[in-house]
Parts: sequence; structure tokens; C-alpha cells
Amino acid sequence: MDLTGVLKAKVCLVGEAAVGKTSLVRRYVEDSFDDRYISTLGSKVSLKKVWLTPKADKSKVLEVQLSIWDLIGERSYLDTLHVDYLKGTQGLIAVCDVTRYSTFEALDQWIQAAFKIAGDVPLAIVVNKTDLKDQIMCLYDDQEPQEKALRYGGFAMWGSAKTGDNVNPVFGKLTLGIVRRIASPELA
Repeated sequence: MDLTGVLKAKVCLVGEAAVGKTSLVRRYVEDSFDDRYISTLGSKVSLKKVWLTPKADKSKVLEVQLSIWDLIGERSYLDTLHVDYLKGTQGLIAVCDVTRYSTFEALDQWIQAAFKIAGDVPLAIVVNKTDLKDQIMCLYDDQEPQEKALRYGGFAMWGSAKTGDNVNPVFGKLTLGIVRRIASPELA
């Protein structure tokens, strides 16, 4: 594919309620954070444009228009509402909360359901709220998220929507994975 022009891609964020999906999107799209918790009803869609240049030819620029879908964190909707929201997904971000190990355990169900609908798409697992890691007894083994991500062909990062730590790298690496899969493996 010619690496100029525009590529549109749909990314969905999944995971339990209150893990910080909305905050991650807000940090990435608006570079802002709000401590107030407001439950997402159904889904919320945000748009973000990024520009990529292949290492081999710096004169080419590809505009990637990300449609970022923040889905309600209720597993009871996996067989109904989420089916429609996940159709056409080209990248998946599965989010868990560093303070609640149960949210990490639940990711298997979220990822498997999403893959069943969207197919085997690029995946990022985000262990969110690392700004709170020193305030809790962390039950996560440092390598556990990456091991889970590798089982699904993806990658994992620890991050914080509050501080912005690793938010841009997560979305950036996932976007590269989507572009490589859809458009060109030569983009680096």
C-alpha cells in the first residue's frame, strides 16, 4: 500500500467498570484528567489523528484517524450490546486496575469475547493507575500482564491516566500494530 493519505481505524477499550478506560481516552485525546468517576453508558466515541512516517522514506506521511470506542464496563452486555460496538474493531485495549487484581483476572473474558466478534486484532493490555501502586499491596507479578498479552499475540504496559505515564506509548504502539496489519509491514 502507498503510505500516503488517510487510514481510518477503530480501537475499542474494554475492561471492568472503574478501571480508568474513560480517563485513558481523555488523557490521550485531550491530555487532561478528571478525578470524578462518571460511569460510561453504552459507549463513548472519541477521535484522534496521528501521523506516521516510514523509516525507509521520510517523504511519505500517513494520516491515521483513530475512532476510539470506550465501552461500558459491564460483562453482562458482552453477548448483546458489546457485539454491535465491537464489530469492525481493528485494535483492542484491555484495561485493568493495579489496585484490583480481579479486574486483571476478568480480562480473559473481555479479550476472548472481543476476539470472537472482531477477530484476532492487535491487542494492548494496560495495567492502569500505577500512580497508586505505592499505596497498596500490589498482587500483580511484574511479568504477569506481559505473559497474558503474549498469549493473545499482544503487548502489555503499566501506566497511569492521571499522570499520563505510558498513555501515548500504548496508543502509539497499538496504532503501529494496526497500520502494519492493515496497510504496510514496512512502517516502523
